[in-house]
Amino acid sequence: MKNILLVLTLGAALAVPAFAQSADSTNAPPSGPPPGGFHHDHMSFLTDAEKAELKKAHDAAIAADPSLATEEQSIHEAMQSAHESGTPPSDADKAQWHAFHDKLDAAMIAADPAVAPIIAKIKAHHHGPGASGGTPPPPPPAN
Repeated sequence: MKNILLVLTLGAALAVPAFAQSADSTNAPPSGPPPGGFHHDHMSFLTDAEKAELKKAHDAAIAADPSLATEEQSIHEAMQSAHESGTPPSDADKAQWHAFHDKLDAAMIAADPAVAPIIAKIKAHHHGPGASGGTPPPPPPAN
């Protein structure tokens, strides 16, 4: 379950540049899990350079195929709604989310092949050694 939430959060972080508060809610306490929860450190294992490279590739993939942004937002909203209502995602929801991320990963690699090792690193981190596809990624190419 935690891995699924990590994947969901990754998608949300890449889909939405920032979660802005409205002017009338500036004094409202933050919602969601406390700092240190999965919403705050799901990508902490990446370097700042890797995060920037990943965002650049994500933006390029979305620019090349804007339907990816629409699909990502739609799936994210459905998963977030289910999460907020306390309903765990169904196997079909999980399969749809994973299929979308496979498609997005491929589009990002097509836009910038240098992100392939970063994506592999993310998958290895989420699935761990011994899981399917869970072997550690190769080191990034030297520039």
